[in-house]
Amino acid sequence: MNFDHERRFQRIVAEYLERPAGDYAELLHRGYVISPSGVDPEEWRADIRAQARKDMIRVMIIRDGDRAIAARRRVLSAEQEQEELRCELDDPELLRSLKHIAEELGHEISAWIRNDQESITSCSRCGARIYVRLESPPVSDGEAVSEPCAAT
Repeated sequence: MNFDHERRFQRIVAEYLERPAGDYAELLHRGYVISPSGVDPEEWRADIRAQARKDMIRVMIIRDGDRAIAARRRVLSAEQEQEELRCELDDPELLRSLKHIAEELGHEISAWIRNDQESITSCSRCGARIYVRLESPPVSDGEAVSEPCAAT
């Protein structure tokens, strides 16, 4: 994997696991955040709402069992809305295509971690990775799309 992509992959993993800036900062950065497991979702929800109210940011929060999901409410023009929708529809197709390539090489790919315009995943059998930057044109890299699975 390209050195810069390797560094980005590791940083995305670290940020995902550690949330160094806290949940509210993740909400501001990504536009959404999911409550950590083991946290009281009502207390978490109240904390996120209080911070958003203080910053005059509109958020919506929903419950899903013992978790809560917060997302920023944004007002978009019709053009912005169409562009966002187009991107959101194109991105999963690219990720599915890369997953298919990896599976053809014997890798087992399950979930993707998304960070803004970047997504990462790895093979659950051998640890081979995929890094994707969703820009125009997209950038993809990693052992899981270029080398056979070492565990098969």
